[in-house]
Parts: sequence; structure tokens; C-alpha cells
Amino acid sequence: MAPIRFYDLELGSIPKQFWSPNTCKTRFALNFKGIPYDTEWLSFQEVPKVVPTITKSKAFPTVPIIVDIAHDNHVVQDSWEIAQYLEKAYPDTPSLFHGQIGVHLFFHEYCTRKLLPKIFKLCVLTIRDRITPESAQQWFTKTREKAFRMPLEKFAGDPKDHMKGITELLIPIGRVLKQHPYITGHQAGWADIVLAAYLQLFVMHRPELFDALVINDPKYGSAFSAWWKRVEIYRGNQPPSAAARL
Repeated sequence: MAPIRFYDLELGSIPKQFWSPNTCKTRFALNFKGIPYDTEWLSFQEVPKVVPTITKSKAFPTVPIIVDIAHDNHVVQDSWEIAQYLEKAYPDTPSLFHGQIGVHLFFHEYCTRKLLPKIFKLCVLTIRDRITPESAQQWFTKTREKAFRMPLEKFAGDPKDHMKGITELLIPIGRVLKQHPYITGHQAGWADIVLAAYLQLFVMHRPELFDALVINDPKYGSAFSAWWKRVEIYRGNQPPSAAARL
């Protein structure tokens, strides 16, 4: 039995495929640290039913969640909280922060508040259309439109605006990756995991736009392409071997 039980979000039409930016952060962090885990897949409709039975709290029911079986079944919710927990609970694994947690948190906030919303708006209608069965798709539409206070089509907005915004937001990141192999220098860390997780959403649902705006960007595409290949070992469904992580 793996020491970690990890709860991820599944789309009915693409079962057992990781795509959620928030759960991908935790999956990639576990891979990065080389901590084995078993995945429990939940649908959108299962999340509000199952999560409270795990957390035993009134916290808003979301994934990711981990249950650390190796440490008295300790439960942690939220990707950022999980990352900090893993650093403390598994100190002999590669560090996510390298003693610079503030720098990684700054990049996390930059990508979460600026970049991710634009990627999500480009993907939200595709996500909706890929949810099965139809009752789950209707549930997703109803709950999201209530949260956004508008129809999903209106929330999605003009793709051209989001594409332009993504290009502009990637410029400072591209400048860094032209000079360094990873976001914070010569070592991969949480900043790389965050960006990889958010781009995973893009790859899964709008691969043609990922290619156009990231990999084939005329100025920084080669830098992003090289970085994307370097972090590939952390983007799997299980941790890579110790030798591969060196």
C-alpha cells in the first residue's frame, strides 16, 4: 500500500486522465518528491458528497485532498497546504521550495490570479462538453453559472482577449526560461509545478492553443518547449524512478 491516498477529479468522457490544475499541482508535487500514492478518482458530483466524509470538517468540499496513511491517516486539503505539509512530513525527499518559499508563493499567486483565469475561460466550454453523463453536465452548468452569476458562454468571453492576455503574461516567464532551465534557476521546484499544472489544463482541453501560444510562441517558444520537456518526468501518473529524477 502506498503511503498516500490522493483524491483527483475525473471527467466522465476521459476517465482516469489528470487535467484539473489544482489536483495536478499535488500530483506533480508527489511525483517531484518521489512519494508513492494511490489515486481515488471523484466526479464533479461526488466531490461535495465524499469530501466532507474525509475531511470531517465544514470546509468547502474541494480536491485535491491527501490522506497520509504513513502518518496516522493525516488529512490535508488544498494544493498549497499539501505542498507545505509534504515538505515537513517528508524531509528526506527533494525540496519543493529550496529555502525560498516566498519566491515560490509569489509565482504561485501570479499564475493563479493572472494566468490561470484566462486559460480556464478558454477551456471551460470544452470541459462542460466533456462531462458525462448528461445529468452531471447539467449539474456542472447550473452550479458554475450560479457561482459566476452569468451563462457559461458569457463567462467564457472573447477568446482573442484571453489569448492576447496569455501571451503578455508569459513574457516575463519566457525571459527567465531563456536564461535558466527552471523558473527559479538551476533547480526545479514548486514554481515549475504550478506552471506545469496550469498548462496541463491547456494541453488537455485546448492543445491547439497550447501549441500556438506556448510552444510555438515566436519569441519564447523554444525556451518553453525545452522547459516543458525537462518537467515531463514530473507530469506522469506516478513518481519517476529515483535515477530519472537526478
